[in-house]
This record gives sequence, structure tokens and C-alpha cells, in this order.
Amino acid sequence: MQSFSISSENNSISGSCSLKRKRPPKIEIPNVLREIAVDKDFSVRECAPLKDAVCSSGYGVGVFSLKGKKKFMEDAHKIVSCSLDKKGFFGVYDGHGGSKAAEFVADNLHINIFEMQKNSSGNAPKDEDIRAGYLKTDKDFLSQSLGSGACCVTALIEGKDIIVSNLGDCRAVLCRGGMAEALTKDHRAGQEDERKRIEDKGGFVQHHRGAWRVHGILAVSRSIGDAHLKDWVPAEPDTEMISLTKDMEYLILASDGLWEEVGNQEAVEIVVRSCSGEEKLISGSINMSPSPKLRRISLKSRSIGQIPISKRTGENWKGIEANFGSENDSPPSKSQRISIMNQTKLKTTYSDQENSCFETKPTSDRLVAACEELVNLAVTRGSLDDITVMIIDLNLFKD
Repeated sequence: MQSFSISSENNSISGSCSLKRKRPPKIEIPNVLREIAVDKDFSVRECAPLKDAVCSSGYGVGVFSLKGKKKFMEDAHKIVSCSLDKKGFFGVYDGHGGSKAAEFVADNLHINIFEMQKNSSGNAPKDEDIRAGYLKTDKDFLSQSLGSGACCVTALIEGKDIIVSNLGDCRAVLCRGGMAEALTKDHRAGQEDERKRIEDKGGFVQHHRGAWRVHGILAVSRSIGDAHLKDWVPAEPDTEMISLTKDMEYLILASDGLWEEVGNQEAVEIVVRSCSGEEKLISGSINMSPSPKLRRISLKSRSIGQIPISKRTGENWKGIEANFGSENDSPPSKSQRISIMNQTKLKTTYSDQENSCFETKPTSDRLVAACEELVNLAVTRGSLDDITVMIIDLNLFKD
């Protein structure tokens, strides 16, 4: 009986211990699933850290840039103004596979173009200097053995000449008398001429994840960088040179994050209305008011200073330049991005240098506001890409 009692006691103790469960470890949700949850649940998005949008302006130009769903901002842009005449270089760069290519292009493309112009015999067409600048920038970037790439759209204004160049799906749209005029053609793998060129060089185009892609990987067919596809994805830009006329009002340079959601003519109409100071039309307009829950979300803002341009660009291009884009920020939530439209008044950085022919004007505020409105419109329509919009007021470059 005694032994049975001990056995029973042991069984009781063993059973008691088996009923005690350890607390399960904390479940770690994979990053991919977190992204899906964040995209579909506003309550989750509101818990994400607040991030910055970037805006800048100077005499005759405004920029607004907003990060999308990517972990790092992959867009960059450049503004360069001269100190002697009304000249300017403007660029928007849309990176993919990382931000290194876009940052490199923003730091070097304009310098390479200016050097090509300086070393030119004077008889070569201006578009040849642009082409040489693009190709040198691509060669220099590839020499660093980095794998990212960048689409580009640039505008060089010299006197009466406007020279617009592009690679990939960044686009330049001219406002002429209130009407939109595309100055660039998107370079996409699905285009018949681009596809034929790729196939003639031994490559192929495959439909993958909803788009035609070079070797099933890259949707654009021209870029700076992309070393693994360089034989089929060149850095050869298309260039359009036009003469500045009285009926030309604004030039819009933007990454595809805008153009995938907003049409050319629609963008032009928004710019004209915003820059003319007219009130927004209520009838037929899009309701952009966020819910009370979203109104509680605020956005921190920052202003970024100007950096003097390198003296290597020559005497005629000693002036002001602005360059933005950082890898240190995470994308804002969709609710945060919507709130920008109605609640945030971001600081504006103005360039003001002694002996500069460009002066800060109130019109720059309207240019930035127009850029911001275009970005916000694309966001409300579902764009999750990085978006950069630059607007140049051509009226201020006329005699």
C-alpha cells in the first residue's frame, strides 16, 4: 500500500507538471507578410513611423518628391542654375534595384554634360554632347560594379534652346497654350521597336508579373546601370531640341509613379490652374478629404540646403544646384501620404546667392504646390511607387 501511495503521488506530481504550459515564443511575421498587412490595413499603417516628403524651389522651378512602398527612396533629382545668364539644367532620376544608380546620376550626369560641352569643338550638335554625357555617366557607374539602375529625364535650357533627353519611363511634358505635348517617348520592353532591337542583339522579352520585361526581369528597355542586362538595355538617350516660344508656359519632368496614374493633359491643366492662383473647382472634382482618423496623422517636414556646384563644370555654370534623395527613410503609410494633401505645409528651400541671375519669387510657392497636388492625386489613385515631380516655369526664361 505504501509503494502504491508513493507511485500515486509521483503520478500526481507528474500530471501536475504536464499541465503547466510554457508561454509560446513571440511569433515573428515575415517582412513580406508585414508589407501585405500594411498595404491593406489602415490601422497597421498608422503605427508605422512617420516619414518625410521632400520639396524644393528656386527661381522658375519647383519640386515635390514622395517615397512609395519601397524600403528606401530610390528617386533623386537635380537643379542647376547659372550665375551669368538665364540657363538651367534640370533632371529627375528614377532608380530601381536600389538607390545607388539614381544618386550617382544626380551627382555626375550634369557635370559630364557640361564637360562635353566645354570640350566640344563648337561644330558638334548639342544633342551629341548630351549623348556623350549620358554614356560617360553610364560607363563610370558600371566601373563601380554596382547592380542597380536608373531611368532619367533631363532638360537643358540655354538661351532659346530647350534640350530634353530621356532613358526609360521618366517623362517630359510641355504645356503649350494650355495643351499637353509629350516631348519624350517611354522606353518600355513591350514597345515593338524596343523589342525588335533587343531581339536583334540576341536578347528576348518575356511577359512576367503583369508587364513585358527584358529577359523577364526589367520593364524598361533603356537605363543607366543594370550591368547584368547592359547588352540589351543601353544608356543611349532619345533627345528632342525645341526653341522656346511665347506660347510655351511650363515643362513637367516626372518619374513614372506620376504618369501611371495621371494623364498628360490632366497634369497640364492642374499645373496651369494651380500656378495661375485660381481656386480649385468643386464641381466634378475629386474628393480628397481624409477621414477624421486620417486627419490625426501628421507629417514631419524638413528643408534641405543647397550645395554649390563643382568648379569642374566651367565658368559658365558656377551657380546653384539642389540634390535630394536618401536611403535612410522608410516609406510613409498610405494614410500618411493622403494626409499630406490636406494637412501638411512643408518648408521650402530657396536658393539665394549673391551675383546669381536667379532670384526667389513667390511663383515658386505655386510651382511647389502644383507638384504636390500632382503627387497627391497619383497617391489617391493607388500609386505606391516613389514619385518625383518637377515643374519649370518657362515664362521666366523668356526675354
